[in-house]
Amino acid sequence: MSKEIKIIEQIEEGGLNPKSNIREEKLWKLYFEDESEPRTLGRTKMLEYLSKGTLPHKTVDNFKKWEVKTLSGNQIRLWSVTYDDKQTFVLISKDFYTLLTNGHKNKDKEKKEELNPKREAPPNPALFTERITTPEEKEELKKLRENIDADEAFKLGLHLHDDEIEEIKKENK
Repeated sequence: MSKEIKIIEQIEEGGLNPKSNIREEKLWKLYFEDESEPRTLGRTKMLEYLSKGTLPHKTVDNFKKWEVKTLSGNQIRLWSVTYDDKQTFVLISKDFYTLLTNGHKNKDKEKKEELNPKREAPPNPALFTERITTPEEKEELKKLRENIDADEAFKLGLHLHDDEIEEIKKENK
């Protein structure tokens, strides 16, 4: 299960992405409620989690942190999220963190489904139908079995058991 995000620190000077070892302009360090090890994400991973957290599914094109000072002197952090259809939403930190967390949960769910696909084979009609062989069909099968040569059966893809081959040989003598 994904952890609840307590705060996100935006690293303006950027640095090396810990997973890819590629230099990034900006990085984001996520601190969690359970005080576990902070996680540093690059732009690509942030966009992926934001996109996967959006319902109905939309691709996030850009996001940005804003620090807003109120007239009373308080400072509020807001996040703008712009989608590929150019719709932009401004979110308070809590909602932005929830969007990321949901994206991480959805990503985990997708991974599990890829690793454990549902195995639903179509039902075998030979096993799951009420078909009954008619007396005419039974007679036809009996004649085929009596007259078939083992080598010819093998060529047709019909494989007889050894005892069936011996039985046919005895009957043909």
